[in-house]
Amino acid sequence: MRALLAFAALVLTVAITGCQRAPASGPAPASVPAGPLTGRLKAEGDALMAQQAYDQAAVKYQAALNEAPNDIPIRYALAVVLSYLPRREETVEQFRTILYRGDPASFEVKAARDWLANAKELEGIETAGTGAATTGTGTSGGAANGGRVLGQIRWQDITPQKKMVRVNVNLIGGEGETRDVRLGREFKIGRVYEFREVPPGAYRLVAEVGGTPMWDMKVVVQGQKENTFDLTDGNAAVAKDFTPPSD
Repeated sequence: MRALLAFAALVLTVAITGCQRAPASGPAPASVPAGPLTGRLKAEGDALMAQQAYDQAAVKYQAALNEAPNDIPIRYALAVVLSYLPRREETVEQFRTILYRGDPASFEVKAARDWLANAKELEGIETAGTGAATTGTGTSGGAANGGRVLGQIRWQDITPQKKMVRVNVNLIGGEGETRDVRLGREFKIGRVYEFREVPPGAYRLVAEVGGTPMWDMKVVVQGQKENTFDLTDGNAAVAKDFTPPSD
């Protein structure tokens, strides 16, 4: 815990100042606040953060994020302030979301990865591009034109901290150019799954737990885009009262 708080202290100044605007020579922010209310809430959160009023700052940052849910700097500020509070699971969730949605070259993504590494929470973050089972490509230049496929895996109130449930998530190519493509990797309920550089086209998205296909759906992946397909009780292939076996 001391190590994590020490790391948070290193990034505290950036959370208050660096997240408000990009350096003149650096890349543009991930997104622009939705309006005056968002900016005011963020500024109020920064002021409270500087006063070490972490609980109050978290409320302001969360309100700002509700107004601009795609704003990575605001999400990063919320993650940092949460790391000062006894809200570890929420902190991990926010840093993981930054890791998946942010620009890989941005400060926020690099800092999020460092925090998760220090917290030993990088398990399951590896993607299809770094070790997933892949059979064929089905098209030339698939990596260059490929899309990103990701989504939340949610079932009941299961999280890895409460109950470890491993899910085998597979993308199975359909007809045409994707017929020889098969991507698969093990993830956990309560976390995010992700595959990168997926050749565009039609697929079956199948997620199995203990041999039971909890999800089986048809999806279309668009190249060079982020394709989000959440796995929840709303699109499951099993009844909502199904109890997946744990490890």
